Amino acid sequence: MGKRWIFTSITMAWIVMLSASGWAGAQAGSSETPPAVPSPASKTILIFGDSMADGLWGGLTRALVRDPTVKLIRRGKNGTGLARPDVYDWPASLPALLDNEKPDVAVLSFGLNDRQDTFADGRRQFYFRTDAWRASYSERIQAVLAALKERHIPTIWVGLPIMRDAVVSKDAEYLNGLYEPAVLAAGATFFPIWEMSVDTNRDYASHTKGPDGRMRTLRSEDGMHFSPAGYDLLAHALLQKLAPMVRVATSP
Repeated sequence: MGKRWIFTSITMAWIVMLSASGWAGAQAGSSETPPAVPSPASKTILIFGDSMADGLWGGLTRALVRDPTVKLIRRGKNGTGLARPDVYDWPASLPALLDNEKPDVAVLSFGLNDRQDTFADGRRQFYFRTDAWRASYSERIQAVLAALKERHIPTIWVGLPIMRDAVVSKDAEYLNGLYEPAVLAAGATFFPIWEMSVDTNRDYASHTKGPDGRMRTLRSEDGMHFSPAGYDLLAHALLQKLAPMVRVATSP
């Protein structure tokens, strides 16, 4: 029987999530009544990356369903990452995406598909976690961040959670160790979610107890992704970071 005692941060996040109401719930002190006539979307948030990013888009969409002033742009591509530009080249494709969408803020996540060797011209190039692989992968991390920084787009890079499989989890830690320093060096925000996905023993947590005392599934059956309820939890925690960034990005 799996452990179900989750860190206090998870329970508190559920309380924030269930007490929040739309975007206003993410902006402390806001008690204004929403306008009767919806106004055009004035805040644009681009969510891109792999399937984890797509799940975050779903959570944010549900969290902001009552706020017509926020436009979420869904650009996650399942099965992609930064390790295999021969499958999809994010650094090469991102500048055009940013220029076309012109987002106020960007949210991204990579890594679920990057625990693999790199290939070029149909042949293996670098083995995963070798020094050469690390250098090549780090260059692509920096290229993504450079495209965002050049356009002065406030950015949140969402890290990887703990995984059910111990080997996969170690690789996730390794990748987080590449993301965080690069993100911070670029002046962007790294959003770690490891602590939101472990129990009191710092082991993988598949379920969490909500403020109503009922157990909720936190992760999906593959032990890597989150359940819809888990993505809702992450989205509402993410909104605490997003709200002030969007206010700055859209202020005159």
